Amino acid sequence: MKCLLVACLLFTTTALVKAEETEIKLDSIIVTGERDDLSMRRDAATQKVVIDRKEIDNMSVTTIAEVLGKLPGVEVKSGGQRARGMSRDSVKILIDGERQSSQVVMGAMGLLPSGELERIEILRGSSAEYGGSSAVTVNLVMKKAIPKRSTEFRAGLGLRGDEVGGVLSWSENGGSGNFGWSLPVSLFYNNSPFETRTDKQDSVAGIPSLWEQEQAIGTSKVGHYSISPKFTWKSGQDTLRLSSMISFIPSDRNSYTMLSKANPATNTTLAYNGDRDTPEDGLSRTLRLRMEGEKHFLDAKLTARTAFTDGRQTSDLVRNSRDEFGVLTINNESTNTHNREFNSAIRLDKTFGEHLFSVGAEYVKVMSDDDQAYLGGYTQQSNYATSSRDAIIWMQDDWTPEEKMTLTTGLRIENMSLDADSASQQQAALLPSIALRWQPTEQWVIRTSLGAGLKMPKLNEISNATVRSIIVNTPTEADKRGNPNLNPERSVNFEAVVERYLAEKLGVLGANLYVRSTSDFIERRVQLEGVRWVDRPQNEGDALHWGLELDAKVRMDKFGWNGATVKSHLTLPHAEVNDVRLGIERMARDTPHYILSMGLDQSLPRLQSSYGVSLQISGRSNTYIPDEQNAYNGSRVLLDAFWLYKINKKINLRVAGQNLLASDSHSQNTYTSGINDWKLNTRDVGYRTLMITLEGRW
Repeated sequence: MKCLLVACLLFTTTALVKAEETEIKLDSIIVTGERDDLSMRRDAATQKVVIDRKEIDNMSVTTIAEVLGKLPGVEVKSGGQRARGMSRDSVKILIDGERQSSQVVMGAMGLLPSGELERIEILRGSSAEYGGSSAVTVNLVMKKAIPKRSTEFRAGLGLRGDEVGGVLSWSENGGSGNFGWSLPVSLFYNNSPFETRTDKQDSVAGIPSLWEQEQAIGTSKVGHYSISPKFTWKSGQDTLRLSSMISFIPSDRNSYTMLSKANPATNTTLAYNGDRDTPEDGLSRTLRLRMEGEKHFLDAKLTARTAFTDGRQTSDLVRNSRDEFGVLTINNESTNTHNREFNSAIRLDKTFGEHLFSVGAEYVKVMSDDDQAYLGGYTQQSNYATSSRDAIIWMQDDWTPEEKMTLTTGLRIENMSLDADSASQQQAALLPSIALRWQPTEQWVIRTSLGAGLKMPKLNEISNATVRSIIVNTPTEADKRGNPNLNPERSVNFEAVVERYLAEKLGVLGANLYVRSTSDFIERRVQLEGVRWVDRPQNEGDALHWGLELDAKVRMDKFGWNGATVKSHLTLPHAEVNDVRLGIERMARDTPHYILSMGLDQSLPRLQSSYGVSLQISGRSNTYIPDEQNAYNGSRVLLDAFWLYKINKKINLRVAGQNLLASDSHSQNTYTSGINDWKLNTRDVGYRTLMITLEGRW
């Protein structure tokens, strides 16, 4: 591991020495025309992939959260996003450059219409500005209010399986002179069927002791009702923006589970073993206020922002369980969570000859209170309070000794503290970074970066709040808790990129080698605590992640396919963990063999139409922990498509389908403890989604 990092350092040092030997010569640059996504990617000092408004529309998704699931190199796993096969927080989400320290903001803004996005910036590599805590940083640039009168709307109706869903969004925009305003209103509801089939088999000393099957079916209903007014004041180059959001997210989930059981020692015939009816009601309410502004002073620019978010979530769940004789047992679980987040930052950018110097400071404070109440077969009432404070100062210098070369150096200073119940910890770190961009010709760009990162645990990872297993408690059905003693991850990250830009802005081909060395690497682990099996995050030891990313985006006009664009992204990840608890080297949990996304879209002017097809494949993954866990997740293929017809200059009709192959997801998991084995095979049924929408702007 150390040898590999030394080699990376030598590579970077060699490039820097070559830069110092180059004669400094400044030429005047005249920029004309409008900057497109390829130009922004090529000219960026660090690695940046830009997804513009048109490409977002071509995804044909309804919400911002669905957009995140279709980004190149990003896969959705366990309700979140991950990249490069890393299972924990490998994607950092920013909203207009603002780091999200809790799930409250993304929980509300993730259900906003995808039309609220102006563009998306995908950043890789470490920098002082963004740090190196995550493998990939995604910056969501939201639409701003401009002084132009317009109306935008989207009305859609669709089916997921046989359940109906819909979306209605309306935005009025206007203003005059130096003042602009926007009033978006969103009404969204989604009814999703689900079906999960599980097979449980336990054994003692190799002799089967239990065989059970469960089939859970039901419907999950989620609504999202929000209003998010925005205002902009301008005076020359100076700008002041004010935005807010009020959202209500009611949810309702009803499931019915049929239980079957056999005595594996006497026969293999499954018989009725009871059933379970589980209704769950929830409500999430979010209030968010944000103010940002920028002030120009000759060759300097000062920017500042501050935001406050208050979120409350309530949930009431009832489990009505009947055994094989019809005896009813009722368990109730109620939770009430209150989150408050204060997020602020200030930044100064100033040029000094060939240098662009930037310095910034951030302060983020998050507080969370969780109230839990269990009634029925298990009775408990508890409260868990957690909080975090994060103070950051960073400095960064972009030095351009000549037009084709930029050297970026930076230092990030982080001071973080966490408090969970009776446990608290404070961490401070100096995180240097360095990056080089070299463009030897118009078509070729070479980049390399090296930097340190610090990733603190999230509040729900250090809270002892409990999610109890449903009926029984085994390694395959364990309680879920946080770990108040969890240490942060510290990492060193290296990237080397080669990009080939095609002539006449036809596209780009790229290859990226990455290496990430992490100490105190965190994974979730199931272990016996007293008489209960508990699933918690744990510090497992040192880890090394490395791999190769290949991407391409090519317009096909010059190849005889007019109006067509093809895109692809392939990640080949590898990961090893030096497990200090077990004293062995092993693969990281749930690392896929590969992640592939491909897309095609084409405009058909004669038919006043356009269409697109996208394919996402997550390769299979294996987990093997000797004498403890053996898990397998099957590969999954998602095929989506859309067709757009221009009714007139102002209104479009869009037909979009997702998961057209109705692809299921399946996994196998075996836990071992002494002479006992627990096996759990799970299959989640996939459903097709069809949505028809009218979109307009005038």
